[in-house]
Amino acid sequence: MLDYSQYTANEFALDASFRKWVLKNTPTESTFWENWLAQHPEKYETIQQAKAIIVALRNVQEEIGEEEIAAAIAKIVDIAEQRSIKKVNFWQHSTFRKLSLAASVLLVTLLSYVVFEKLSEKETPTYSNSVAKVAQKTKFIEIKNTSSTSKLITLSDGSSVVLQADSKLSYPEKFTGDTREVVLSGEAFFEIAKNPNKPFFVYANEVVAKVLGTSFTIKAFEDDKQVQVFVKTGKVSVFSQKNVALKEQQVSKVLTGLLVLPNQQATFIRPKWQFKRAELTAPQIVSLPAIQSQSFVFKNKSVLEVFDILENAYGIEIEYDKTLMASCELTAELGDEPLAEKINLICEVLEAKYEMKDGKIVIEGKGCK
Repeated sequence: MLDYSQYTANEFALDASFRKWVLKNTPTESTFWENWLAQHPEKYETIQQAKAIIVALRNVQEEIGEEEIAAAIAKIVDIAEQRSIKKVNFWQHSTFRKLSLAASVLLVTLLSYVVFEKLSEKETPTYSNSVAKVAQKTKFIEIKNTSSTSKLITLSDGSSVVLQADSKLSYPEKFTGDTREVVLSGEAFFEIAKNPNKPFFVYANEVVAKVLGTSFTIKAFEDDKQVQVFVKTGKVSVFSQKNVALKEQQVSKVLTGLLVLPNQQATFIRPKWQFKRAELTAPQIVSLPAIQSQSFVFKNKSVLEVFDILENAYGIEIEYDKTLMASCELTAELGDEPLAEKINLICEVLEAKYEMKDGKIVIEGKGCK
């Protein structure tokens, strides 16, 4: 019996039994591979990648011309000869069983690249197809802001999203797996709860932003000629969905992007599929939501003023007893924490408590003497 424990995604994709399981789901293969995967849970992600390669190749195999396949094989032959790989027979019906292992891996990679090029020619990433792709993993909620003011959305991990007018956001009821993913069309300001083990991804038309915990604005209206990312705090890595597709097809094992730092912006030029990075200018900052430039550093500031600032920045009502809180002051430096964390920190100082109720924040406490 073959030892599959060290197999890569490409090697699984070339295995006859594995391919039969994915494409035909026969009882024998199904029993074997389900039992094997139960015994090797660490290979789950690799198995999913291998499945993606096989399915993608099957779905577009009719659209890949013989000339393109021949060209890919020619490259394989050339590489094989340079590396002294023994001669192999490339054509044995629908499998590549007689390829040497090294040549097999290279062939799958090149054919995957052809697949990706075909797909990218047919379809430009949009809000709708991004939702369809990402929402396969779990149930998604869609919020549309049809008002003229911003709308606060709190995600299941505590992250805050300030959704601007004429914008919409799709997100899961609860984040599962090893990533957090949302889809945006329009403009929104994000404050992401820190979780190094679960990177946060925002799909915005052709652009994907990846963060671990930071604050930034994305402007991605479908009719605009560009998509823009403006970083307030932390670091944001931006890349195109073309790179995401390449990674899923195992053409590139490392997903790289343009790193954007505080007070910088990344602009994606749609016709050219190119990124540009630049420093934020004063006019650009003024045109962004006020929260993008709002400082949350308070020194001996009246709590009433603090709550007013938070209400205006996030577009949410904060209900509290002004008489009890009138003499309270706050000294704190609140950074890129989501709103819930900011409120929690303030309540700890005030020895108060809060809850979200009827779309507003209700704070109860004894006040200050």
